[in-house]
Amino acid sequence: MIKSVIKPRPLDFIIAAFFLAGAVFSVILNRPQKGSVISVSADGRKYEYSLKQDGTYSVNGPLGKTVFQIKDGKVRIIDSPCAGKQCIHQGTNLPLVCLPNRVIITMEKDGEFDAVSE
Repeated sequence: MIKSVIKPRPLDFIIAAFFLAGAVFSVILNRPQKGSVISVSADGRKYEYSLKQDGTYSVNGPLGKTVFQIKDGKVRIIDSPCAGKQCIHQGTNLPLVCLPNRVIITMEKDGEFDAVSE
């Protein structure tokens, strides 16, 4: 019986380091966003809603009304006129997007500044 031993080479460690760094950055970038205001873009208009106030709201898009719900600091789309209804199945993970109806819901981070205000 012949035993084959494969020794790691220096390039193997470099490749493993890149994968580890990518995993770390992925976790950091995909952390839950913290904020108290959501921004809703619908058919060229922008609206803002507080996550502190529960309610059901609707915005108009090219296909009709997209209805979303804010409850317990989370937002989700509950009804939309699009054919596939994938936007409803996104849950509460932001951003929420209904491409056929051109509706995008994102989080506005607390303390966010632009280059002019800093």
